[in-house]
Amino acid sequence: MKTSIKSFVVLISCGLFACQPGKQIIQGETGNLNTNKMYLCEVVSDYWKSHRAVDSVDVIDGKFMFELENVQPELYFLGDSPNHGGYFFLDGKRIKVQPEKVTEEEILWKVEGSSLDQKYRAFMEQWDEATFKQITDSLDTLFFQARDAGNREEMARIKEESIYYYDEGRARSAALVKEVLEKNKENSFGMYLYYYKQFQHKDFPMLEEIIAEKAYIESFGAAAKNTRYLPWVMEKLGKYEGCAIGHEAPEIVGKDTLGNELKLSDLRGNYVLVDFWNSYCHWCREETPALKRALEHFAGKNFKILGVSSDRVKKLWMDAIHEDGSYWDHLMLEKGDDVMDRYCIKGIPHIILVGPDGKILAKELRGQDLIDVPDQFVK
Repeated sequence: MKTSIKSFVVLISCGLFACQPGKQIIQGETGNLNTNKMYLCEVVSDYWKSHRAVDSVDVIDGKFMFELENVQPELYFLGDSPNHGGYFFLDGKRIKVQPEKVTEEEILWKVEGSSLDQKYRAFMEQWDEATFKQITDSLDTLFFQARDAGNREEMARIKEESIYYYDEGRARSAALVKEVLEKNKENSFGMYLYYYKQFQHKDFPMLEEIIAEKAYIESFGAAAKNTRYLPWVMEKLGKYEGCAIGHEAPEIVGKDTLGNELKLSDLRGNYVLVDFWNSYCHWCREETPALKRALEHFAGKNFKILGVSSDRVKKLWMDAIHEDGSYWDHLMLEKGDDVMDRYCIKGIPHIILVGPDGKILAKELRGQDLIDVPDQFVK
């Protein structure tokens, strides 16, 4: 944490002399924002609004300043707390910020001195339009209200109404990212676009796809590669390699419905549909009839289903199993288990097929695929 005295000393010295090379100065005014401290955060995920505070400074007479060492241009979060603020793109040695709009949810910053921030803001305006943000936000609100009320019929209706906007929005936003990214592969904004708007929405079930992605990354310029995003990409690709089709499935360990330890490897010798789910996931439980049909179809053969739940409350988990009649092997993961990360799972339901030798045969199976795909292997 920097003291207010140091902040003003730096402010004066940078006004009289050239600031030291490699330093990033953020000068700010709080406007009508009522706070005595400001927080600067690295962005872990802008989609999930996850941030990690890296510095904080005192606000004196409505002004504040950060002095940062060896900071690469990239997306940051600035706010009166690590959870209330707004995004901006660092670029260059000095920028000025002040609130343009303050709500309970966020702070929209007006930024001067960052050409990459201008690119970022122009892109986000196009992104909101491409993804029908206002419409989908309204539909999401209605869906969550129906979910909280336990109204599955209304949930299904809203989902049906939402399909066009989400499908068309995905296509439009993907085209937008591709267009803007090709114009910015030499700078860190381009690597931001690639990491947050493209890479994180991809899956790499095959080793060949991972190799091709690494080759694509080589086409970025040096400034784009010199960010935190590239190491994150390479680490994630390493995890994809560990759960690619043809690779041995990472071990899964948990407690079964009787409280005994159960592992994926305990089912060796069988073809296993591994169903990652939890009791409060509506669409997970919608797959139960298809899983039942698969179990009936392969009756008498070396075929099993393993339900892997991220539930934290055993009663809710057990109630869901009994309500749905999903009577096959189940385990509940221990709190803090990183198995979802090791399998690179972005959302559930996530169903894969593991062979008798423990190797992954297929991924992302749903509906009729739960029979048709294993049919190619089970004898």
